[in-house]
Amino acid sequence: MKLSGFSQSLPRIQGLGNGLNGTLICSALLALLFTAAQGLQLSAFTTKTPRVSKYTTKSPSASSMNHDATASLYRFNATNGITCILMQVDGLISIKYRNKLNEDVEADLYMPDDPQLSGECVESNMEILSMDFKGFRLSMTFKKSSGGEGWYINLFELTYSSSNWLFEHPDRPNLDVKLTSPAQTPMYFPTPVGKSYVCDKEQTVIMYAPHDSGDQSGHIAKLFLRDMHMQSFMFKDSGKWGPSFHCSATGSYRDETAPLAVGTALAIAVLLTISGYGGWRYFKIKKVQYGSME
Repeated sequence: MKLSGFSQSLPRIQGLGNGLNGTLICSALLALLFTAAQGLQLSAFTTKTPRVSKYTTKSPSASSMNHDATASLYRFNATNGITCILMQVDGLISIKYRNKLNEDVEADLYMPDDPQLSGECVESNMEILSMDFKGFRLSMTFKKSSGGEGWYINLFELTYSSSNWLFEHPDRPNLDVKLTSPAQTPMYFPTPVGKSYVCDKEQTVIMYAPHDSGDQSGHIAKLFLRDMHMQSFMFKDSGKWGPSFHCSATGSYRDETAPLAVGTALAIAVLLTISGYGGWRYFKIKKVQYGSME
């Protein structure tokens, strides 16, 4: 009778085993699908077609270097004559404003080849570069990281008059306009000290009036930067570029691998959990069935 009972219970054990195997297979497939989806998302993120710029490349400049025939070169020297800030970029400023017809229009202005440069290279942890051209002033504040191992741009600032020649029939003339980059984006183009930041893809910086500034112009500016090569806190007497530090395709050095790593780790954790539970269930059922035979 006990043997007969075991024979009768054997199909149930096999059924449980088949069900367990089916569960493990389905779980493994789901985990693999999840990982594949993460990989597809990563691929779509890193191979995305670059945004087409709103402007065409300006004509080649006599001050350009190497193959960057459209980029302008800006060099600012400290009081000792040594270059402290060096920048090469093809840049455009696009300003959105409202005219007297209550229409929102845009006015575009290329960064010039030969602006009047000024700035500060006195402090060891902060440098400032300002460009004055055609009634505009564009300033960039460079800072070092808290540990002093890296540098970055902390602030962009654009000042001008709303009656500037660039604007046709502005609705609010004769205003002093001051636009800045967002305070919540305090680190632009972080780069190790001693190296130069290099980026071929276009970068965009948005500038607007701070909420507590009392600005009434309503202007918003976008700074488009292409073919950029830049370095601050230079310490070489030669005034030449340091080793290149290239930007990534996504503008970040961590986002490219994080989704895949998280997806893989989660898939492994799910498989280990399901496998452990399946093994525990299998031995528990086997123990119970053999116990009933005695």
